[in-house]
Order: sequence, then structure tokens, then C-alpha cells
Amino acid sequence: MKLDPRLAVLLTPDRQSVLFAAKGVIAMALALYLSMLLQLDRPYWALISAVFLQVRPETGLVIEKGFCQIGGTLVGGAMGLLILAWLLPYPALAIGALTLWIGLNAGASAWVRQANFIYGFAMAGITATLIVVLAIADPANTSSLGIFHIANARVSEIILGAVCATLVSSLLWPVRVSGLLKEHARTALNQTLAYLELELDPTGTHAKRHNQVDTLLQGIFALSDDSSAVHYEGSHGPGRARAATVICHKTLSLVARIRVIGRLMRNHDDLLTPALRDLLDALRTAFQRMRETRSAEQAMKEAQTLRQQLREARGEQAEDAPPLQRRFFQVSQNLTADLILALEANRALHFSHEVQLRPQGLRPYRDLQIAAAVGLRSALVFALAAGLWVGTASPMAIMLMIMPVMFTILFARLPEPDQVLKRATFSSVLATPVALFFTLPLLALNNGNFPLLILILGAPLFVGLLAISKRLTLPLGLGFCTPYIILVQPGNAMDFDVARVASNGLAITAGIAIAFLMFRLITPPNGPNLRRRLIRQTATDLTLMGNTSATTTGTANINEEWFNARMADRLRWLTICDKALPEAQRHFTDLGLTGLNLGQVSLWIQSRLRSNATPALLDSADRWQLALAAAYQACSRGAVDQGFRQQSERLKLAMDDAGNLAQRDRELIAGALERIALTFERMAFRLTEAQQSRGVTA
Repeated sequence: MKLDPRLAVLLTPDRQSVLFAAKGVIAMALALYLSMLLQLDRPYWALISAVFLQVRPETGLVIEKGFCQIGGTLVGGAMGLLILAWLLPYPALAIGALTLWIGLNAGASAWVRQANFIYGFAMAGITATLIVVLAIADPANTSSLGIFHIANARVSEIILGAVCATLVSSLLWPVRVSGLLKEHARTALNQTLAYLELELDPTGTHAKRHNQVDTLLQGIFALSDDSSAVHYEGSHGPGRARAATVICHKTLSLVARIRVIGRLMRNHDDLLTPALRDLLDALRTAFQRMRETRSAEQAMKEAQTLRQQLREARGEQAEDAPPLQRRFFQVSQNLTADLILALEANRALHFSHEVQLRPQGLRPYRDLQIAAAVGLRSALVFALAAGLWVGTASPMAIMLMIMPVMFTILFARLPEPDQVLKRATFSSVLATPVALFFTLPLLALNNGNFPLLILILGAPLFVGLLAISKRLTLPLGLGFCTPYIILVQPGNAMDFDVARVASNGLAITAGIAIAFLMFRLITPPNGPNLRRRLIRQTATDLTLMGNTSATTTGTANINEEWFNARMADRLRWLTICDKALPEAQRHFTDLGLTGLNLGQVSLWIQSRLRSNATPALLDSADRWQLALAAAYQACSRGAVDQGFRQQSERLKLAMDDAGNLAQRDRELIAGALERIALTFERMAFRLTEAQQSRGVTA
């Protein structure tokens, strides 16, 4: 009988999970000991702080999260004091200000992608909540000194937990981000090779290609997001971060270039010459060999062999070879060059070689409507909890205002946050009986013996940390550990009040359930309006590539990396939009990938045209770039903009009149113009079919 994978994490843990859980217990024991030694009011907040820092055990990530946590705590503490200074006599207004502050932090967290930075925004909101709510709940200590004491205690507890977790992560069995980046890079490259092979597979389906792109984008973002933390791991950290970013950019370029070849093969078989068919066979065979090899060095040799083979084949073309064929040989050579650069960056990642390229990091897509949805959701969860607190005057309602709000911010960027919260709700239910029937009875018998306190408290936490160590069970572990600590509330003056524990347990579980319902009720936009904004912004970037004032005055460094950095997260959102549609209407990922390729091609064309160009050619190039962006938006609506072919013909005439381009370059550009026109017509036809099928279905 095969053991369930989730149970296997707890019953048959591997060495890495055991070390992770042991480090977590040690970090929490140190935080609790120092908090009790310093006579802090609520030492358990130091434990919760340490738990959240242990979610990602790699040293660089823990240090980065520690900085984000401390920064967010200080900002939240300052805001809490500011709210109390102005609105303490008016509790309703203070709660309203807190609701607005939480909404702003949640909305701002939607504009970043790294989990550590999101955590910083969550801490800014939660710290202010702790200070304001606890001050209002205790009117006897609402003097200036009492308020300062509350703020100082909350900030001290949270920062102490962060420092303890960072020290333990750095000194005991350290796990490096550099090792994680190597794993991410290997996964991203393998997924890229699989996609390259799938694009050239005659039996490959549209659904398979979409699924592979989705998986590939997740691998790229994992590599990009974690690369920021490698800076904290020695002098080689910045070089490793640059190598990871190069892999991300070259992977995106490879995806864009191979689609050009794949679309020609699938949709325009009549245009395939014998030389192009041989080219497809060579590419398909080389990608398969590279994917199957386990050696990075062997993959590099295969790529270099392919490059040499393409050079020879390109030189052997007939003098009267069609422009489209010449262009596709050029695309294949560029693709191979990108692949070799990605493999070289991967080698630099392993051997700490210096990377000369300094590409931009991938930028998060920032949309006001998405941020508003995330902010509104967290604010509503807090407002509901605050309303229950005001209406019932029950201390347990305070718990509704803390953990659920934090979870709504932390889980907002996950692919299925409602399912994550559903699992966290289940495990939070288990925390109450464990605290009531195991921990509290044993702690009541303890006579101030700290080692025994840690032994009793640490046993359930060790199991919870085992769950946190694996992505599959992380929501279960997090949903257990944090409520369990809040229920037990270890410290110098424990009360062992069964009624308090039971009511708080009910409040925490109810709060997480409310957060789950809010994720179901308020979801980020993924409909037509978002799709139109994504396409429109891509078209705007396409127009900038032909803006000579932007590139020549230095106001913008517009190159392939600049465009890739802006397109990456847009592609992720377009895949999310596609998942909300029926299978037959999922074409927006294709539109995003088409836009990515158009940016690369237009940059290449503009770089050729602008070398010693005449004013007439420059003007024609600018007009063509605007026509390209307009045609892209038109095809996204299922229409063909005939103005693009007209501007393409005018551009060809302008090239002939300018006389600054060799015949070979003019043929390559002509081939690229023809290929782009075919792409627009094909995409428009597919979207028109989808719209007609939707109308028939409706």
C-alpha cells in the first residue's frame, strides 16, 4: 500500500526536512528564551516571527526576509503610533484608519512579486493593528507612556524573533540560495528544451504547448524571484544573480524565436523549402539530444555543434533562395546563440564565473484594478473582524483581526489561494485540541523548567515544521503552527485558561474561513478589460521601439532585455486570463508570445535600418513601427489591419531608395515583414473563429 504523499512528509521525512524542523524549533526556543529573559509582554509573537522566517530555509532568503520583516515592523509601528496620537479619543475612526492602512499595504503588495517583499507589507499592516487594537482594548494603559510601551513591546518581540531565526539559519546547517538557484536554472533550462522540442513536434497540440509555457514561466519566475536573495551570500552573490537573470532573459527569447519556426511548420507547409525542412530536422534532433543528456557540458557541445551546422547550411543556400528562407536561417542562428548564452550563464552559476552582461530584472506587472481587488479583500476581512469585536466586545474577536488578514496578503500571489486557505483552515482546527488536551495539561505540571517547556511546546511544532518544509504540505503546517502558538501563548505568566483557548481557537478558525470565502468572493480581474489592458500596454511598448528620440537621447535604454523584463509578468497574467476561458477560446497566451516575438523582431529590423539611414528611411521606419503596434492590437480583436502591409511595402521601397543596406540585409528584412504579416492574418483568423464559436454557444 502506497503512503499518501502528505502523510509521507510527516511519517517518513527526509534528512533535509528533519534538519529544517530542528532549526525551526531551535530558533523559536532561542526567541522564547530571550523574550522571557527580557520580560517582554507577549513572547509568543517572537515565536510567530521566527516561524514565518523559517518558511524558506535558505540563508540568503532568511536574511532578506529578516530585513523586510524588520523594515515592515518599524513602518507599521510608526503608523500605529501616528493613528493613536491622532485618533485615540475616536476608536471608530482609528479602526477606519487601520482598515485603510491594511488595504493600502495589501494593494501595494500586489505590485511586487518576491514573497519576502510581500511579507514586509504584511508586517507593516499587522504591526500597526497589534499596537492600535491592543491599546484600544486596554483603556487603563492609554497614556502616552502606556501606548509607547505597547508599541515598543510589539516591535521588540517581532524583531527579536527575526534576529533569532536569521542567526540560527546562518550558523546551523546552513542551506544556500546559490544551490537553490542551480536547481531552478536546471529546471528552467530543461523546461525550455522540452518546449523547443514540442514546438517542432508535428504531433504536438495547442493545449500541450500552452501547458508547457505555463510551467516554463513558473520556472523562470522562481529563478528570478529567488536571485535577489543570493546577494547576501558572499562576494559571488551579485555575479550569480546576474547569471540567473541572463538565463531568464535568454529563456524568454528562446520561447519567442522558436514559435516563429513552429508556426511556419504548422500553418504554412507550402512555404517550406527542402532547405527549411532539413533545418527543422536538425533543430528537432539537437534539442532532443540536449534535453536527454544529464551533462551540462555535453549540452553545450551539442549547442555548439548545432551552431556550426547552421552556419554551414546557411552558406550553402542557393543564390535565389526565397527571402523567407533566409530569414528563418537567421532566426535559427539567433536562437542557437541565445541557447549557448543561457548554457554559459548556467555554467557561471555553478562555477562562480563572472558574467559580463547586466540585464534588467524581470518587472512585476502593475495594474490598479488588480491592486484594488487585493486591497479591498484584506480590508473587508479586517473590517468584518473589527465589526465583530466592536459588536461583541469579546477578546477572541481580536484574533480575527490578525492572522486571517496576514494570510490574505501573503497568499494573494499564489496560483490557487482559496485552496491554500482551505487546507490552512483544516489544520487550524487541529491546533485547538492539541493545545487543549496535550500542551496545556503538560505545561500546567511544569514548574518553571525552561527545557521541559521547550520539549512540550516543541513536539507539536516540530511536526508542523516538517509540514512547512515541503511545498505540498506548507499550507497545512503554517495553518497549524501559527494558531497553535497563539492559543498556547507561552511566556512568563501563562494562565492555562481552557475557555480562552477554546474561544480563541474558534475565532482563528472562523477568521481563516472568512478569508477563504473572501478569496472566493473577490478575485483579481481576469476578464476582457484586463486582457485589453495587457495587449494595449504591449502595443505601447512596441511603438517605443521605433521612437528615435527615446533611444538616442538616453531617456530610455530600449533593448531586448528591457522588453523581456516588461513582458514576462504580462505573459503570466495572460495565461491566467486563458485559464478562465473555455479551451477553444484560449488564444491570449499566444497573443502575448506573439507580442514578445514582435518586440525582438522589430528591434532587429530597426537596428539594421538606422545604420547610416536617410531621413526618408527613418521616417518610413517610424511609420512602420506604429503600423506594427496598430496591427497587433487589431489582430487581438480578430481583425486584419491592411495598413501594415501597405507600410511594409513602403518600407521596402524606402530601403531600396536609401541605398545604405546590402542586398542580403534587404532580403532578410523583407522575409521578416512577410512572416509578421502572415502571423497577424493567422492570429486574426483564429480569434474570429473563437468569437464566432462563442456567439454560437451563447
